[in-house]
This record gives sequence, structure tokens and C-alpha cells, in this order.
Amino acid sequence: MKKTIIRISVAVLCAATLCACHSDLDIMYDGALSAGNMWKDPADLEQSVPGIFKRMRAYFAQDECNVFYLGEVRVGDSMWGPSLESNVQDAFKRACRLSLLSGGQTIGWSGLYSTIDQANAVLAHADECGAKPEKVKWALAQAYFARAFCYFYAARIWGDVPLNLKPVEGTDQAECYPSGRTPVAQVLAQVESDINDCLAQGDVLGSEKYFATKDAINMLKAEYALWMYTTMGADKTTYLTMADNALQAIGISESRLIPAYGTVFSRENKKNAEVVFAINNTPTTAAGYQVYFCQPANLIKTAAQCSKGGPVPISSTQWWSYSQAFVNKLKAQETAGDTRVGTNLGYGPYAASDGHEITWCNKLLGDMSKAPVVMDNDLLYYRYAQAVMMDAELKYYQGDYTGALASLNMVAKRAYGAANHYTNESAAAVLDAIVNEYYYEFPAEGVIWWALIRTGKIWSVVPNNEFPTRTFNDMKADNANILLWPIATGSITKNPNLSQTPGWN
Repeated sequence: MKKTIIRISVAVLCAATLCACHSDLDIMYDGALSAGNMWKDPADLEQSVPGIFKRMRAYFAQDECNVFYLGEVRVGDSMWGPSLESNVQDAFKRACRLSLLSGGQTIGWSGLYSTIDQANAVLAHADECGAKPEKVKWALAQAYFARAFCYFYAARIWGDVPLNLKPVEGTDQAECYPSGRTPVAQVLAQVESDINDCLAQGDVLGSEKYFATKDAINMLKAEYALWMYTTMGADKTTYLTMADNALQAIGISESRLIPAYGTVFSRENKKNAEVVFAINNTPTTAAGYQVYFCQPANLIKTAAQCSKGGPVPISSTQWWSYSQAFVNKLKAQETAGDTRVGTNLGYGPYAASDGHEITWCNKLLGDMSKAPVVMDNDLLYYRYAQAVMMDAELKYYQGDYTGALASLNMVAKRAYGAANHYTNESAAAVLDAIVNEYYYEFPAEGVIWWALIRTGKIWSVVPNNEFPTRTFNDMKADNANILLWPIATGSITKNPNLSQTPGWN
């Protein structure tokens, strides 16, 4: 027992040290905690696999680097704008351009690579610790899923990125200072390989939604295939078939949607039937970008504050609010009977001074009995409605507009209570309906930006322009990678082998 505890402690310390050393891939390695001290006992494997997802949560749930920042706020004025209570946030210019290009780490990648490194370690050593074959296969499947998930994000965010496939276990490894950025096509090929390797482990994934399940890996497979089809010039038949197979494996059925939209995000039933893959958040690990939807107490009427029984979430300064244009759309949806609006939008004359209207996002707000709100809600990275929406998208690409509306109306029926909310089967009307439903079903979940890129609608919404002297259309015209992120200047300073994303210099 004592030896087991020691091994577990060493495993945790080693993993934590490797995590801490992943500063912008400028890795300072502590040779005292090496692979030679680990992988001696099945307990090492049991500790290391949860460590992958702990690092994933740490990266994707933090205040300033998360699925919301990476996959939604750049949509721009069509959805997000300055805080309506004090105008403290000039859309995304402050959070992105000023921070990243001045050397800040608002959208850094070190935490993402820490997760990848932990997955690499499991893949390299899972079969060395004497665990039962089923446990080894489960561990490998989890590691393949996590690595694919992370590299899929990396490829979509930055394009070319360093491709590390070996755990960092010594200062002489090339992975400490990558020689450059691997072409995005090669990175995406690795994502596909990892997805296939995960599925090849067989039916060992289980049903725990804080880890990879069969539905989770098929969600990733479907999203990956649609991305390849729409954005990478990949073989059309191959990737439509891949997406179709993945969605069929999940099963597209209205019966799998929870009847009441708001209960999908319930803190009392976190791992409900609609949740496919989530990152666990608890009161002791409470974190999340949702804190930026909250209002400062001094600006809100006392009776309206959440801890006083009111509707307004209270924390520090509100950084994010829907744009007025999107608020108007949501209010129109509410008038039209869309039952999702109450979950996605809070608004009212709750200002302490003059009673002007304030707005916020009601979704994923955590424990509202306290002020400040405790951000202990889980973050839902895949839920079943997204599979239904991807099925509608797939059928649109296949030219099956009747089938696209059939899937789309599964989601719409829950919202509007009507079996056939959408009826126009023209190609343009179907695509518009799909895009609209992404906006109304998934606000603040980090889904919409990627859907807009896949459908080609991103250019009509005019994303936030991080460049003060260049127009959006200019950047589109000269192909300056406007849809990618720059890498933090600190990464290049520490590792001169890296180069800035073209167009962000």
C-alpha cells in the first residue's frame, strides 16, 4: 500500500511538473521526475488518464482561454459587443489584439500542449505498468481521443502548429523546442489517424461522460469530417461518407433530445441524457468564461441580485454582453414562441442608478445562490443537439434538403412546439435555417464560429477586425489568414524556431 501511494504521488508530481514546464513549448525539464520513476504499477495508469482530462479542463475552462473565446466571440457585432452596463469591453479587440500582439497570453497554447503531452505519455507507456488488457485499451482510447480533440482545435485556431507525438522526458528532445510549425494538412491527418486508432480499441470506452465515450468520438469524427469537406478541399465523397457513418453510429432521433431545453444545463443533473462529452467543474475547481457575463453588484439593484433571490448574476466587472442587434433578435424569437430565449438571455431594468436595461447570458452560470456566483457548472463540449444539427448540415451538403429540414425540425420542435417549423426546401432557405438554428440553439457554447466557417456564412457576418488600420474585406482579399489566430509573441521570443501566423505580423 505504501509503495502504491508513493508511486501515485510520483506520477502526479511528474505529470504536474511536465504540465508546468510547457510554457509556450519552451520546456524546462526536471530530470529527477522522469519516466523511469513511473509506469511501474497499474495505479500509475489509473492516475495518468484522468490527468489528461484534468489538463483539458484547466485549458478549456479558464477565464481567458476557452471554447467560448476560441469558437465564438470573434463572430463580432452580429452576436457580441461591448458590455451594456459600462462599455468596458470593445468587443474582441482588447482581449485579442492588444494582449496577444503585445506579448500577452490571452489565447496561448501551452495548456493545450500540456494536455497533448500527457496523452503522449499514456500512449507511450500504457502497456508497461502491468494493467489488465481491457484497462490498457481503455487508456489508449482515451489518450487518442484527447490528442485528436486538442490537435483538431489547434489546427482550426492556428493552422500550422508544432506536431508533438512523443512525451517530453528529457532536455535533449526536439519536442522541447519544436523546429517549426507542421503544415496544417499533416496535423489534420494525425487527427484522423488518432480518431481511427481510438475507435480501433473496440467497445472499451464506457459511458462516463467526463471521459471519451463512443458517442463522443463519433461526434468528433463527424465534426472533423465536415470540416475537411467544407474547408480543406478534401475528397468530397470520402468525408461526407465519414460524417454520415459517424452520425449513423450515434443515431439521429428526436427521442434523444431532452424535452425542456433549459434542463440540458441543469446543475442538479449535470450528466443528463443530452450530454455527450463534458469537462467536470466543481465548487473546488470552479472556473469559467461565464463569469464575464455577470454584473458588478454596485451597479445592480439589491433586490435583483442573485444572492437576494433576483435574476441577475453577480460577480466582478461584466466583460461580455450580446450585441444590441442580437438582443433584438432574441427578443423577436421570444415573441415568436422560442422557449430557449429565457435560458440564453437575461434582461431587464435592473440598473441601480437609472434603471436602464441590462442584459446577460443566463446559460451555464453555476451556483446563483451566492454572490459572486460560483462557476461550478460543467462545460458541455458535445451535446446531442449538435449531432442533430450536424446531420442537417450533412444532408444539406448532400443536396437532400428534405432530409436536412427533417433533422433541423427535431431541434426546432423543442424550441417552438411545432412539428414542422421550417418548410421551405430551397437550398438557400435550408442553409439560412441551419445557420439561424446554430445561433439560437448554441449561444455561449463555443459552437457557432466553427459552424459559420463550415457553411461559408462567416463572410456575411463580418467578424471582429483585430487590425485597426485594415478593413475586413482587405484582409479577405489578400488571404491574410483572418480566420486564424496569431501565436502569442512570447512563444516566438522563447522559441525563435517558431514564426508568426502570416498576416498577423
